[in-house]
Amino acid sequence: MSNQKTIEQKVVKFIHEKDLISNKDKILVALSGGPDSVFLLFFLNKYRKRFDIELGAFHLNHNLRGNESDEDNKFCRELASKNRIPFFQTSKNIRLFAKKKGLSLEEAGREIRYRELKKIAKQNGFTKIATGHNLDDNAETMLLNFIKGSGMNGLSGIVEKRDNIIRPILILTKNEIHDYLRKSKMNYRIDSSNLKDDYQRNYLRNQIIPMIRKQLNPRFDDAVFKTSEIMKNVNGFINDELDKNLEKCASFKNETLTINCRKLKELNEHLIGSFFHLVIKKYFNVESEQKNITDLQKLLDKQTGRKLNLVNELTATKERNSIIIFNKKLTDFVEKEIKLKIGDKRKIGDNVISISEVNSSSINYSDFPGKEYVDAGKIKGSLILRKWKEGERFHPLGMKHSKKVSDFLNEQKIPSYNKKRQLVLTESGSIVWIVGIRIDERYRISKNTDRVLELCLS
Repeated sequence: MSNQKTIEQKVVKFIHEKDLISNKDKILVALSGGPDSVFLLFFLNKYRKRFDIELGAFHLNHNLRGNESDEDNKFCRELASKNRIPFFQTSKNIRLFAKKKGLSLEEAGREIRYRELKKIAKQNGFTKIATGHNLDDNAETMLLNFIKGSGMNGLSGIVEKRDNIIRPILILTKNEIHDYLRKSKMNYRIDSSNLKDDYQRNYLRNQIIPMIRKQLNPRFDDAVFKTSEIMKNVNGFINDELDKNLEKCASFKNETLTINCRKLKELNEHLIGSFFHLVIKKYFNVESEQKNITDLQKLLDKQTGRKLNLVNELTATKERNSIIIFNKKLTDFVEKEIKLKIGDKRKIGDNVISISEVNSSSINYSDFPGKEYVDAGKIKGSLILRKWKEGERFHPLGMKHSKKVSDFLNEQKIPSYNKKRQLVLTESGSIVWIVGIRIDERYRISKNTDRVLELCLS
């Protein structure tokens, strides 16, 4: 059997063992024009009838390398056309996106690439998305994650299948792919940026891993792959155990994760770190660094009010019997005062605040907690929506005397992270409504009320 045939059979066996492709699958191939994606497209096209599949190819122009990027796009389009494969393409300003999101070019490119692949797949009925990750990529990923201390998930390497994304050539080394393409006299594009050591992954690929192969283990990539398979199995078992306890230990609402400290401590102590890894990845799609996980474990026994800054602008705070994790950008979703008029409806974060005049006969206090009614005749100035201020006071409904807003929020057991972003509706400097919680006694409706305003938080 020729070396090319051996490589093909190696991929076929891997696909069957990992159950990556089913009959009648419609597969969208991520085609960069590089050797890995060219081999992947060629292989799947050659075995199209055997697998009983349909193919499409997608290319993202990153606009990072001028004419070189345009030539990549042209090459991919012509390759797909030559093989009568439907071709999809899009062009994005990766550099601008990275700057706006505070990401590296590598991270920004990956985020947009998968976003566009999923969009094209959904629009055109593709059941699977195939990427050209190989054994070398897996070794680089594991080593990079090990250096960063990313924990069990990171040491599991690149998964061969996640949701509808498959990686059929993860079993092949880059050398095997290059040899196959050379003997088949197949052309491909070289990304010149991969030859530079500007990125962490490139430095590992070009400097560190070659030395490991030369000095320590020439089959380093195979050894790492075997380790990643073991770690995936161990990690799978741990995640299954954690999933059984997920609902009783954590809840996620309004982009905020609440972890019950008492319930979490009932788990085996060796699982607690992995639990933090799991929920942060699951709900925020962020890979935590080990330092963050260690700090979160320590936070379990800290006093109320203690805070931690985590990766990707996540913040953790310790409450009475819980740890709250949220994106700190959410605490600033109202930065300026907002003037509202009767009839206005304004989206604030995940909620909508509306003010409308209603007939007194339509008042229904049992509708839901976010609805309140006030006497429109008692409102003399403009209605202003803003965050509450330190030292500010109001008269809670049902009380004769005023109370500090801070004391009132404490009595309502509002978590400290939520206290800071609590909104108030004011007029002429006086608080009308602690939004979503309580109106001011002075604005309540009475038998003498002629006009009624409905305040609603939904």
